[in-house]
Amino acid sequence: MRVLGIDPGSRVTGFGVIEGGPGLEVISWGVIRLGGGPLPERLWKIFSRVTDLLMEFRPQAVVLEEVIPETFPRAALRLGQAQGAAILAAAQNGLPVYLYHPLEVKQALTGYGNASKEQTAYMVKYLLGIKERLPLDASDALSVAIYHLQNIKREEAWCSPK
Repeated sequence: MRVLGIDPGSRVTGFGVIEGGPGLEVISWGVIRLGGGPLPERLWKIFSRVTDLLMEFRPQAVVLEEVIPETFPRAALRLGQAQGAAILAAAQNGLPVYLYHPLEVKQALTGYGNASKEQTAYMVKYLLGIKERLPLDASDALSVAIYHLQNIKREEAWCSPK
């Protein structure tokens, strides 16, 4: 199964594509740099680029980190809007969408739910055999994709295909 993982952000959105089977194979990863333009333009970039990624890599599912509003409610609103742009692209393409809490993902990958982004990135690189520098936003996207592939039988789609 091929999965597109997304770490939504209002300035930088990370993505990672992983093929799951007997093992895990990283297909692609990177970041979508949104710049500092008006929010509607940045959301359009997320929607357009995620749509392009869906066409290029043909995943069977899209997975995202949940937006956690407790600490920074105003920032969570912007992140939720970025997340919504990615979810809309997936829904428009008839793909199931899964959301995972970041602490749950970190716990599974590192053994510690409050692991730093750097600790999570280290485990992602180790698990996928990535040698080059990995941006933290791309690492977060890959981590949620790994988690999904490890737990797919237990989860139900948040947004079912058309």
